[in-house]
Formats: sequence, structure tokens, C-alpha cells
Amino acid sequence: MSTIFASLAVASQTTKLGTETSSDYGPGFLGFLFTAVMVVAVIFLIRDMARRVRRVRYTSEAESKQQDMVAKGESRTLQEPEGPADPKTDEAQ
Repeated sequence: MSTIFASLAVASQTTKLGTETSSDYGPGFLGFLFTAVMVVAVIFLIRDMARRVRRVRYTSEAESKQQDMVAKGESRTLQEPEGPADPKTDEAQ
């Protein structure tokens, strides 16, 4: 058992354990900068993905409502105006 302690004492004296400075290890500023850029990129990607998923969901809901209306036999006819309309008075000319 004493040989283990003796070898640890010799190893600690030769490797100088506990004398490291903060600049001896760690990613440093470059690692922080890379991580920050990755976080910002992921935030923008998640926002874009949520927007696209929402758009797909609304499109599928509109299509299903349209298919339901067709199945029920309802039809909406678009009434086109007879002439140009004045946007200031909302009257047909």
C-alpha cells in the first residue's frame, strides 16, 4: 500500500498537479464564439421550421374543408362585378 502512495507522490511532483492556469485547458473564446453562433443558427432554424409546419397545417385544413364542402354538394359561385368599382365609394360605375 505504501508503494502506491509513494508512486502517487512521485507522479504528482513530476507532473506538477494543481498548478494549471485557466488558459492551459478549455475551449477559450473561440469555443464560446462557435457555440454562440451555433445556438443562434439553431434558433433561426427552429423558427423557420415551425413557420413551415404551420403553413402546411393550414393548407391541409383548407383542403379538407374544401373536400368536405364538395362532398356535401355545397358550391360557392363567385359573383364577378359587372363593371369596375370605385374603391373610394365602393360603388360600381
